[in-house]
Amino acid sequence: MRRVIGTISLLGAIALGANQSAAESVTLENGIDVAYDSQGSGEKTVILVHGYSFAKEIWSRAMPHLSDGWRLIAYDIRGFGDSTKPDDGYDYPTMANDLRLFMDALDVDEAVLIGHSMGGILIQDFATTYPERVSGLVLANVHARNRPPLGMNDDFQATIDAWGDAETNREIFQGFTPVFFKAENLRDGDLDELISMNVKSGTAALKQALETIFTTEAMSAETWEAIDMPVLIVASTNDVIPCGTEGWLLDSLPQSDIVVFKRVRHTPMWEKPEAFAEAVNGFLDTLN
Repeated sequence: MRRVIGTISLLGAIALGANQSAAESVTLENGIDVAYDSQGSGEKTVILVHGYSFAKEIWSRAMPHLSDGWRLIAYDIRGFGDSTKPDDGYDYPTMANDLRLFMDALDVDEAVLIGHSMGGILIQDFATTYPERVSGLVLANVHARNRPPLGMNDDFQATIDAWGDAETNREIFQGFTPVFFKAENLRDGDLDELISMNVKSGTAALKQALETIFTTEAMSAETWEAIDMPVLIVASTNDVIPCGTEGWLLDSLPQSDIVVFKRVRHTPMWEKPEAFAEAVNGFLDTLN
């Protein structure tokens, strides 16, 4: 496995303060190059997993406020951000296996996983497949994997079909991205920054991962029972995603609790980063 320091030098990474992140990359055993940001040097690890079309930078507002007693790692899922963009492999088992290999590459035996939207769905699969490697879950604005998927319809299929070249994708994101954020929670320049993050997504990832979200069959009750660890559920009062599964998650996960953000749409770690970090830090405190 080849580990490469990215945006900054290794010496620069060492010189960073506890609450600043360093950009790096690592090549997994399956050949996928995974880009990630890391912060802190605690003995225990938190891994942050972004949602559909976003990238590790979606956590950049919250990470400085997260506990410096933990090693924090935010990575780009295959096909998104600065990671390798293969033509396939956007099903949950493959992406979960990438996460396992990523943890192996960084010598992380066990971690708290924080996942947003698609990333939060992905870590449900990871937790049922590799429960021994998960000490806790934070599920932010997610669909429950033990519930039926949204299902494919003409509008969803049209969205999948529309993704194309870089310019086409940028035009789509210019209309698509603002929907997921409450305007009053955005600062000047935020939309440009978010769209720039979105357009790094590969077209194969945009098409296939969206199909995965809409069509993957629900987990069986027996599989779901493997999620036998502490869970924090994060919901937003103004979320635009028609999941409606927070209550179901709370009832079906015996070690779960919930926090609800008011006047927030789909992305509380960006819209209300300090409040999001406060909630997560409280959850992490219960795991020490």
